[in-house]
Amino acid sequence: MHGANVEVAQVVPVPVVLVGAGKVAHAAHLRELRDLRHIVRLAAVIEADPARIAAVVAQGFSDTVVCADLDEAVRAGARAALVCTPWWTHRDVVLACLARGLPVLCEKPVSLDLAEIDELAAAERAAGVPVAAAYMKRHDPVVGLFVEHCREHLAQGRRLVIDIHDPNAPHQVAHLLPYDPPPFGPQPPPAREALARALGPGADAAQGESYARGLGGSLVHQVNLVHAVLDGGHGLYGNLLHADRWAGGDTVSCRWRPSDDLVVDATHARLPAHRRYREVLEFTAEDSVATLTLPSPYARDETATLRVESWDAAGGIGTVSLRTGEPGHTGFRRQLTAWARSLTDDTAPPLPGLADVRRDTRALHEAARRLS
Repeated sequence: MHGANVEVAQVVPVPVVLVGAGKVAHAAHLRELRDLRHIVRLAAVIEADPARIAAVVAQGFSDTVVCADLDEAVRAGARAALVCTPWWTHRDVVLACLARGLPVLCEKPVSLDLAEIDELAAAERAAGVPVAAAYMKRHDPVVGLFVEHCREHLAQGRRLVIDIHDPNAPHQVAHLLPYDPPPFGPQPPPAREALARALGPGADAAQGESYARGLGGSLVHQVNLVHAVLDGGHGLYGNLLHADRWAGGDTVSCRWRPSDDLVVDATHARLPAHRRYREVLEFTAEDSVATLTLPSPYARDETATLRVESWDAAGGIGTVSLRTGEPGHTGFRRQLTAWARSLTDDTAPPLPGLADVRRDTRALHEAARRLS
């Protein structure tokens, strides 16, 4: 009403510390944090590399405090932590955050070691603050429509296929980084040691590489979506039919049969000569086919597309629907928004957490040990 005194609630941005300012931080999170200052404030950054620190400041974060450790970050005002360090360091970093009462959003894979995940879950319960997993695809509304469609037609579902063509090469993110992207190479010694602990003495180095990259580094996202589709029903663990690797380990493929009627096929192929990332999930049911096409997770000018084709066998009439998202509103952006809300609003839905991580990792851990 004109002239009325309207009280507008002020949103106080959540002050966070960025732990690790490497590739994923620069290629995805920092550009979203810059645009979401009204929701999330980058209060501190912990990073040992001077060049990466300078790059953070150059991106418009001159008021962000550069810290040597988490205690200093807490003194600088940080009240939550975005963990973007290499995956094999996540256990120690997340435990340190929980010990200081900091809620965590941790990049994937949170861990590839089931014992570590159990340790983190125990620490989370003791601290009373949540650890959220950075399953950013879950925050894309078009992906949500695909999951919803699959759930509604699950009883008639026959096959869910996942096919990823991934350059996984420096050129994929070179235009997003303020420094030369690191070359693709074998896992460093600390990662190999972590993989040996996770897979046990029976696994070889090639299994570890495939587990860290094609399975745990990429397909973990899609396995999480499959588990969201199954929605508490039969999971993938214990229903693995086979797991294969070829092309020197650059391609991995798994087949699961979570029910008598449904088969899940997932393939990740590293194809460095390809200029573009390509990801397709297709769910075939008795009366429909739903095809979800996703761009590179780092793309801002492209969006997910969902095509659903259905038909009436009796009437001979088919229908096709096409749904797309809004370019620029990436899964990373929506994830940061949802995380901030979950920390400030008790009614907000929780983000996927360590229970989801354990379920997904358990399925991929079994596949890694079975790779032939």
